[in-house]
Amino acid sequence: MEGPAGIQGPTGPQGPQGIPGSVIVPEINVLPTTLRYFYVLMSEVNLDDPFVISAGQFTDDDGNQAFQSIMVGPNSSSTVYINGMIQEGRIYTITSEALTLYSPGDVLLAGTPILLEVLYLTVQVVA
Repeated sequence: MEGPAGIQGPTGPQGPQGIPGSVIVPEINVLPTTLRYFYVLMSEVNLDDPFVISAGQFTDDDGNQAFQSIMVGPNSSSTVYINGMIQEGRIYTITSEALTLYSPGDVLLAGTPILLEVLYLTVQVVA
């Protein structure tokens, strides 16, 4: 049978410095990918009501019309150009399915080009 524990003794001296370990500082590469989606209006559009352009209506830089979705997400930034002019973010919304334009009082004429540019960032860590 053990008796009760005694009082703790004084702290001992600090031990010697250990051997330094290696520090691996990884290289971080940010890899930007720019995707451009093109659309040309076939008729005049009044933007008093939302105007929706689905992903499948856009073409890519090579004229291919094979989009199932628009690549948007937390690591992306998008810009809309109408007739070559950058647009304010308040007149459009983007989802993976469509670009929606809404600007009461504005009218877009037939033949007006609309460009959606999406910058998508990925990160590569090299140890």
